[in-house]
Amino acid sequence: MHIAPSFPNLSVLLIDSSPHYRRLIRTMLYQAQLNRIFEAADLSSAATTFIQKQPNIVILDWDLADGGSVKCLAAIRSFKTSPFAKAPVLVMMERPDRRSVVQAAKLGAHEIITKPISPNNLWLHLSGIINMPRKYREANGKISLVPRAISNSMF
Repeated sequence: MHIAPSFPNLSVLLIDSSPHYRRLIRTMLYQAQLNRIFEAADLSSAATTFIQKQPNIVILDWDLADGGSVKCLAAIRSFKTSPFAKAPVLVMMERPDRRSVVQAAKLGAHEIITKPISPNNLWLHLSGIINMPRKYREANGKISLVPRAISNSMF
């Protein structure tokens, strides 16, 4: 058993339509001392909570109804509509396929993780987001991430 890392003073917006899965992820986050956790079950409540709470990190289920995850990630990355366009986003996918992974990456996901998620795997991805921040670029009203290979060699 691994000891949970500590990420104090950070807040997380957890967006997943499953109350059961939100509870599991919340428990894993509490173990890493992430105690300011805001939850949303759909796109509407996620947008409201994102603007009101200004989380440091977003954990987004890719399987929200009616393409909600695509709309949510695109809205977060639009610096014309989002004052927090650079918030790191960890995308959770139940059945990742090439198209979904590429789409999430192009929309600005920092990390993509496959469900079911173990605590150690979640902590590893959170640690990557926090300890190895990605560079951004702005174009056409959107924020995008500089790919890691370019980011490491250019800067």
